[in-house]
Amino acid sequence: MADYPRGRLAMGNGDLVDVTDVDFKFANGAKLVHTLRQKAAGVVMGNEEFTCSFNSAISVDGPERDYFDAARRGLQKQLRLKLPGGLTLSAKGKFTEVGGKLPLDSEVTISVSFIGKLD
Repeated sequence: MADYPRGRLAMGNGDLVDVTDVDFKFANGAKLVHTLRQKAAGVVMGNEEFTCSFNSAISVDGPERDYFDAARRGLQKQLRLKLPGGLTLSAKGKFTEVGGKLPLDSEVTISVSFIGKLD
């Protein structure tokens, strides 16, 4: 039976320990090229895009990073996704959205969206 270890998300000097889940996507913008004589004659590469969103629980000490300030000021940040098997994706970009939830019977969470370019 195989083991399935968890991935990690890091920013700055270390892992983000309060993150509960991460979604990420890389797109190379490729598009099919059609000609008058041939459908799907080839492919043209487009603009690369990397997006990442994650949720983080907030402890009594507050958020582990100041995502609100980074988004408001448009500060460039570097995120590193550490996947099982030794693969690390590193991207530089900016936070685009920060939101949150204050539920009645669970932990307070924030959700953060990031856009950028893979290194």
